[in-house]
Amino acid sequence: MTVTKDASGLYYQIKTPGNGASPTVNSTVRVAYAGTLLDGTPFDSSQNFQYPLASLIKGWQIGIPLVKTDGRILLIIPSALGYGANAAGKIPANSVLLFTIDLFSFQG
Repeated sequence: MTVTKDASGLYYQIKTPGNGASPTVNSTVRVAYAGTLLDGTPFDSSQNFQYPLASLIKGWQIGIPLVKTDGRILLIIPSALGYGANAAGKIPANSVLLFTIDLFSFQG
């Protein structure tokens, strides 16, 4: 798997770039996603999730604007851009998170 690392430490692979404009951190995004830990353990997923991007973890704020509407991206998020030293539900503290995200649409 070939991935790109950005200056923040986020790793990503654009599976499908999408079309049109890209969202910004101030956009409300509608996505489908699946999240797993590095060992493949699933911790969350949704087929229709809509939320202000600025309210989500930093890894999403950096990664989702890399694709356009109908784009798909794989994000490998270090703990510093995820939940850090805090556990969150099924996610242990200091966990690297893997998300496959499909961007359906955005507003703003």
